[in-house]
Amino acid sequence: MSYVIATQLIPSDPAAFRASIPEMIRPKLETLGAQYVVAQESIAAGPQMGVFTMGSRWSSIDRGFTALDEFYADPEVIATLAATPVQPVGRMAGVVEAERGNPSGTYTVAFSSSVENFDRSQSEDFYDTVSSIMVGAGVNGMRMIRWVAAGELTGSWAALFYTDSLDAYMAGIGELYAEPKATSVMAQWGMRPLSRTISIGH
Repeated sequence: MSYVIATQLIPSDPAAFRASIPEMIRPKLETLGAQYVVAQESIAAGPQMGVFTMGSRWSSIDRGFTALDEFYADPEVIATLAATPVQPVGRMAGVVEAERGNPSGTYTVAFSSSVENFDRSQSEDFYDTVSSIMVGAGVNGMRMIRWVAAGELTGSWAALFYTDSLDAYMAGIGELYAEPKATSVMAQWGMRPLSRTISIGH
C-alpha cells in the first residue's frame, strides 16, 4: 500500500513557483523518500482555478508527513518561501488504490465521486475496463485514489486521468459511459459525481 499527500496552495509569484518545482521542490522531496512528486496547476476548476496541487507518494504515511516537516525546515525552502510566499489552501491524504498505463501527461483530469457500496471483488476488473477504454481513446494512463483525510472529501474517490490531449479524454469518457460493463458497476457501487477539474502538469 502507498499513500499520496496532496497540498494545495496559491503562490504569490506563479512563474517563480513553477521554476522552483524541477529545480528545488521535486529533487528535495525525492531525496527525502518520495516515490514521485507531481505538480499540477488548475486551469478549469471553478473557483479553484489557478490553485497549484503538489502531490507526493510515500510507502508510509508516517514517513510522508515527517518528510514534509523536514522539507519545510530546509533553509533553502525557508528562504524561497520568504522571498516568494505561498498561501496554503488545503491538504489531503489518500491511499493509492490502482494505477494503469502511464500515469503522466500534459494534462490531468481529476474526477471526484462518492462511492456508497464499494465492492473490492469487482474493482480490478472495473479498473481494467476503464483503463482499456480510456487508453484506447488516447489517454496515457490513470490512477485511483481513495481519500482518507481530506476534510469534506474524506471517503471520496478521485479518478485521475493523464493525457496529452483533452480531446482524447473527452472521447474516452463518451465511450466509457456507453459501456454497460462499466456503468453497471458504477450503479452497483452508488457512484455519485462530486467534481471534475483539469490541471496542467509542471
